[in-house]
Amino acid sequence: MPDVQAFDYSYLPDALRGYVRDISERMQCPPDFAAVGVLVMMATIIGRKVGIRPMKNNDWTVICNLWAAVVGNSGVMKSLTLAAALSPIKKLQAAAYEAFNKAKAEHDSQAEVAKLQQSVNKTEARKKLKSNKTADVSGLLQSGETDDAPILMRYITNNASYEALGELLMENPNGLLVEADEIIGLLKQLDAGGQEVARSFYLTAADGDKPYTFDRIMRGKGLHIDALCLSIIGGIQPGVLAEYVRQATGGGAGADGLLQRFGLMVYPDISPNWKEVDRYPDSMVREAVNLLAERLDNLNPAEIGAEVDQYGGVPFLRFDDAAQVLFSEWRASLEIRLRSGDEHPAIVSHLSKYRKLIPSLALINNLCDTRHGAVSEEALMRAIAFSEYLESHAQRIYSYATRPDIDAAKTLLKRLAGGKLSNPFKTRDIYRAGWAGLETPAKAQAAIELLMEYRHLHERVMDTGGRPTSHFYLNEGVAA
Repeated sequence: MPDVQAFDYSYLPDALRGYVRDISERMQCPPDFAAVGVLVMMATIIGRKVGIRPMKNNDWTVICNLWAAVVGNSGVMKSLTLAAALSPIKKLQAAAYEAFNKAKAEHDSQAEVAKLQQSVNKTEARKKLKSNKTADVSGLLQSGETDDAPILMRYITNNASYEALGELLMENPNGLLVEADEIIGLLKQLDAGGQEVARSFYLTAADGDKPYTFDRIMRGKGLHIDALCLSIIGGIQPGVLAEYVRQATGGGAGADGLLQRFGLMVYPDISPNWKEVDRYPDSMVREAVNLLAERLDNLNPAEIGAEVDQYGGVPFLRFDDAAQVLFSEWRASLEIRLRSGDEHPAIVSHLSKYRKLIPSLALINNLCDTRHGAVSEEALMRAIAFSEYLESHAQRIYSYATRPDIDAAKTLLKRLAGGKLSNPFKTRDIYRAGWAGLETPAKAQAAIELLMEYRHLHERVMDTGGRPTSHFYLNEGVAA
């Protein structure tokens, strides 16, 4: 597989580094997992409270919701690491449940009192009418006023239909986090026949700023959501991801950019080293991130210098002067690259989403480390550096589609290990077997050349008096 850049804590806002480091050290897992989880959490909390306008004068507004997937085999602590990273937002959710239950109990009590009063009033009205048929009893028959029923503030959902998500978003316009333990379940659900509307719903929700209206007989007409806004986080195993990437980049309905919207996909190398770390979570850094989550949850756009457009939309920040110059330079380079024709279409589609990703990360960096003001050059530089790291991981993930010879080479090694292929062997021994990915002379030769490049095989040319024949041998010390 292609190499990936190692994670650097400098990619993160200062306010999050200690928290991510503590989780990674205690879990003995790559810091990449916790970092992605924490950034998606902050993106969810910020949601639609404030956006960023990346251009100096244009009204293009970016909402900082993020889609992320952490890639690793079973047993590398993906789920436990993400659970630890998301602890602050789950604390907010627990507090919201407690406040809702209290408010609901008070509302139910008021409603019961109003119901009893209405019963008393009806009895009194009957008495008046019995003694005087023309008596005015309208005041007694008016329904007693009660406060509107409380609404539960939601931050996270785990398993909801798109219709249920729509209803939740009507009540929670700031947006939601969809947390999936194994994200392949969600992806396959959206791939299934009959799920085209659900898939379109998610694609719309990735932008964070598009309205949506339900006009369905069963759910009523004109149920309107001002803007769909979803963040997503979950884990996925390399094997199932490889299959999905090939399908999603092979054209057809799966090539609509759903996968490419996962801007924070990380597939780090797993260290062979491990040591037991038995310590309590760092109370200081944990409490600091809890307080940061609370601050962002109670964010007042006016207090941080956000502007409001006279034509509506979310409050927004812009880049400061230095950051604006840097962003324009970075984007010009990106746009030229996207138009060069040098990249695989799947990579082009993925990188095109960086137009939103980079401003989103810069806004998150700024809000985590700075309480107010324009988004700084430092926040943007950090976002750009992180995107270079993210691209290396995307290149590894999309290599399942852009470098099919890699999977073919793996298959070839497995066949050697299983005794299905002799050692030495000839090219025709491979393609005549008809194995997937190796069923033509060209595919077989590409896999052989890749294994030779990585010194897994060596070639000996045999001259038997006719056309020379190549025989390929597995090198000593190579685990087939």
